[in-house]
Amino acid sequence: MYRYRITVEKLTDAKGEAADGQSLSFYASNHDDILAIVNRLEEKLPMAAGTVASLGVGLKLFGEVALMHRNDPLFAEIRPALAAFIQQLKQLPANAG
Repeated sequence: MYRYRITVEKLTDAKGEAADGQSLSFYASNHDDILAIVNRLEEKLPMAAGTVASLGVGLKLFGEVALMHRNDPLFAEIRPALAAFIQQLKQLPANAG
């Protein structure tokens, strides 16, 4: 199990004005190496690196919570679609874009 410290720092508000530097930091565990997954996604997706990182990190964090709570009805409808989406990402060839 991999362990991560996740930090989100607000840089600007909705109007694009400088924010006061509020941040949120927490620890999360994941059965996968999230950094390696983001690197692989960068080879497959024709998106900016920050966009790929957002997708990869968000997907893995959400997916781990859904997996940990697999019997919770809250995740019942999303789990099949999430699994299908992840499988589709895995099957993309390198340099797909």
